[in-house]
Amino acid sequence: MYFQRNIEGIIRELENDYPVITVTGPRQSGKTSLVRHLYPDYSL
Repeated sequence: MYFQRNIEGIIRELENDYPVITVTGPRQSGKTSLVRHLYPDYSL
């Protein structure tokens, strides 16, 4: 289950100005889920 976060819009705005955006936070707060949701076609 994915929970929409308020920061999604901010990240989308910042991606136009910065080549790299760092997402930090405590363990198990949904950082990976957030990034995978915003960039589903990106792979390592």
